[in-house]
Amino acid sequence: MRIFLVLIFSCFVLFSCNDGDVISVELDFDKSLTLCGDETTSNYILYDTKTTPFESLMLLYPNNSQAETIFNTENSGTIQTLTINGNSVKFNYRTYTADPNTYICQDIPDANVSVTDNYEASSGNAVFTTTFEDDDNDGVPNTLEFNGDSDNDGIENYKDSDDDGDNVPTINEKPDPNGDGDLDDMQDTDGDLIPDYLDNDDDGDGTLTIFEDENNNGNLFDDLATGAAIARFLDDTVMTSFESTFVRTNEFSRKFTVNVTLENIDISILSTDSFFLGFYEYTVDYPILD
Repeated sequence: MRIFLVLIFSCFVLFSCNDGDVISVELDFDKSLTLCGDETTSNYILYDTKTTPFESLMLLYPNNSQAETIFNTENSGTIQTLTINGNSVKFNYRTYTADPNTYICQDIPDANVSVTDNYEASSGNAVFTTTFEDDDNDGVPNTLEFNGDSDNDGIENYKDSDDDGDNVPTINEKPDPNGDGDLDDMQDTDGDLIPDYLDNDDDGDGTLTIFEDENNNGNLFDDLATGAAIARFLDDTVMTSFESTFVRTNEFSRKFTVNVTLENIDISILSTDSFFLGFYEYTVDYPILD
């Protein structure tokens, strides 16, 4: 029974005729897509390749406002659909004489590579689903970030690189000293059961950490009282307060994943209601002010 089902599937998806000849195509690409083009080019190409044998799947589409939404959406889960028309939006399967990765994106293609077969879809849709996850890279996994906005600066903790707003970056307040993803060992200098990265008075001396920056340069580790061995903000024996005007730039990264599914594709080697072309991932860094 299992062999019978495999044969049926193979006949439906993997075989077709070309001028009377039966060809065999195994569309077992790795689904990790590569991008050609940027904001300065007129078109984008998302593609996947194989080298045994030399093959590619390529989707070409114009650089326009819809493409901008695909690559830089403000809402995770945004769906955009493009109609394949064989002109401005194209999907094709190709075979080559050599590695296509030296050919597809080049202004002057590798002379040692040539296309031996080209099968192009005349119709169908390309459906893009863009999701993203934000991360402030502060040493605290998103799943363990304290819910909300601890310092009330308008930046949620999972995007805030200084969760308590004391001008000491969270990652420098040792939320996870051994880096194992478990915060059981987080630093709590004054022993008040509030970890330093969420405590705006780390040493519990009554002077807020942000006001213990004597030289007002945003680096509180270089401010030591005369004869002291540790910084003022970690030393509960010194409580002098200083004016603070330093503003730290907050940065977080957004990791995008674009999943591409082709619907109602009809070319001689593939006729299907739905085919997952693959995914494209990239990361954008965003600076925002506290």
